[in-house]
Amino acid sequence: MEIKDWSDNIGKNGVPYIKTAPPGPISQKLIEEAKHYVTSCWAGKKCEVGDGWDLPITVKSVANSLIQDVDDNVYIDLNAGISTQNFGYRNPEIFQRAFEIIDQYGVGGVFPSNDYNMPLMIDASKNLLDTMPRGDDYRVHYACDGTEANEAALKFAVSYTGRNCVVAFMGGFYGRTMGSLSCMAQKARDAETFRPLRSANIYFAEGPNCPNCMFCDEPEDCAGHCIDYFLKDRVLSYQVYPHEVAAFILEPYTTGGLMHPAQPEFIKAVREITEENGIVLIFDEVQSGMGRSGKMWVHEHYGVEPEIFTCAKSFGGGVAPLSAAIVKDEIMENLPAYHGSTYGGAPLSLAGNMAAIEYIKNYNLLHRVELLSKTVEERFKEWRDYDNIYQARGWGLLKAVDFREAKDSPLPDYKAQIHNELFQKGVVTMGGGQGRYMSLLRIIPPFTIPKEQLKTALDIFEEVIR
Repeated sequence: MEIKDWSDNIGKNGVPYIKTAPPGPISQKLIEEAKHYVTSCWAGKKCEVGDGWDLPITVKSVANSLIQDVDDNVYIDLNAGISTQNFGYRNPEIFQRAFEIIDQYGVGGVFPSNDYNMPLMIDASKNLLDTMPRGDDYRVHYACDGTEANEAALKFAVSYTGRNCVVAFMGGFYGRTMGSLSCMAQKARDAETFRPLRSANIYFAEGPNCPNCMFCDEPEDCAGHCIDYFLKDRVLSYQVYPHEVAAFILEPYTTGGLMHPAQPEFIKAVREITEENGIVLIFDEVQSGMGRSGKMWVHEHYGVEPEIFTCAKSFGGGVAPLSAAIVKDEIMENLPAYHGSTYGGAPLSLAGNMAAIEYIKNYNLLHRVELLSKTVEERFKEWRDYDNIYQARGWGLLKAVDFREAKDSPLPDYKAQIHNELFQKGVVTMGGGQGRYMSLLRIIPPFTIPKEQLKTALDIFEEVIR
């Protein structure tokens, strides 16, 4: 089946369409007004116009891969709402189907789903577990966003093993609540304000951060030193014994901080260590899951089954927020601790998830991700020879362009210039990076973006970097 674009009304003047240099006067006025009533995304900071949001857009309307601002500028979105809109903004088929499901089961809106059994939750969970190679071995704990799913995963691992320590792999983004934040070592600023509240029982190993690796010059040179020299010989010897560790938590595909999948040898080595020592392996697939990598779940690429993996972002189909910690049966059968989430698994969210999974199947959407991925990769081959592009990389529609003079010479200011010039020309991207390597722009469009819009956005990207 061919996907019908539903953004005609917004895109009637052509896309992108810049009527007034952004941020236009109406946007500026509303951003000033917002400062008096709401926090920006970086809560607590007093913002100047355009500061505090990733880009100074005041949104009027959205549809599929387009954003229209209050000054009537129209942008092509290569960000998909930070991957919350894998199926396009306001997908009419998913919304309609979600409300049909709500009516079918006789429950609507939000509901304290942890307190009542519901056939909708049972059927949604069966439907979800059917998307996994060995879904019968797992159960689903629902929550509302990614950090909450990771909090649950950590609690389950600690309770199940009776151990108090966690090894977190540096470079991943796990969330901003205190357990998740305690596990995060991506940028020092993520932790500096709340350092006294972070858990002291977290130990850090080098993550699968090949482009920034301290041991090897290139990912293809990987000799496993990050495992042998750092994890085994330092973390699990100098800092903490393996029998004290409840869990390893990592992003097998490091997303916002790097946009780079782990080497298969890395994942294999981590899996062997956890199995040898009774350690729970937690994969964070919050951004990389739900089809982003070209497979439904990232761990399918590796043939490895984690004890727990977490998902969120587009998990609710773009209809309502939903996340989950998907947990092996054995853990849930032997879990002494209690954990819950008032609105985790709200009927509207579950219906959105069910509708999204149907949509993926109906339109063979994973195949479409691979086709669009090849379109981007063809451009990447051309861009790699341009000045200041160190790497253009990634699987599926989970990609990035990394701006550096050389491996150890990132260009964050240059990246910010490119970011802003793309915005001025009507293309929305989002930055990312780790530590001092804040030098990349993500390319993570909706799976439903019309191919011509994707090509147009890539033409503009090429014009700017050239």
